[in-house]
Amino acid sequence: MTASQVVAAPSRKTLLVVLGGGMIAAAAIMVGVVLPAEYRIDPLGIGKATGLLQLARPAEVEIALLAGEASNSFARFYPMELRTDTVSIPLAAAGDADGRNDLEWKVRMQEGTTLVYSWSVDGPPEEFYFDMHGETASTPEVKVVTYQKGTGVASNGSIVAPFDGIHGWYLQNQAERPVVVRLKLSGFYQMPDDPYAAK
Repeated sequence: MTASQVVAAPSRKTLLVVLGGGMIAAAAIMVGVVLPAEYRIDPLGIGKATGLLQLARPAEVEIALLAGEASNSFARFYPMELRTDTVSIPLAAAGDADGRNDLEWKVRMQEGTTLVYSWSVDGPPEEFYFDMHGETASTPEVKVVTYQKGTGVASNGSIVAPFDGIHGWYLQNQAERPVVVRLKLSGFYQMPDDPYAAK
């Protein structure tokens, strides 16, 4: 190797400048990119301006529940499997001689279990009456709760049974033509032997 081929080592000043520049660049990348994208810390506002803040996972805050609150309010657990049913309930026109224009339709539920439902019927809203309620067995008295009642052609919602018993609807067609109620159920309940219970 000749003397002309030997590369001279950079001076100490050049090394310090390159090292300092690298450290400044690394710090700028850390503050402007890494902190906003990974930790949602944005001291320079670059993360917000460039959308990097959206990459960061939001901070998690644990909510302390009161004793028993998790099982009674926000989360519920059941020993039975979830079931789903779709039912068509025909109702005769108002004034039907056999009284087939109204009926009670209910399911059996245990206290604390949940039922999610949706029903609809074709017809004028003012000519269809419903009363959603629940009741216990008659020992020694019958407890009754009304969830919703009125006139209309649809309802969607859920209930949590306040007691063991049967829960459902009294349905009455007041229109001059027959109708069919389309009922969708999902939850933790049992179909009674005859959901078309006697009035």
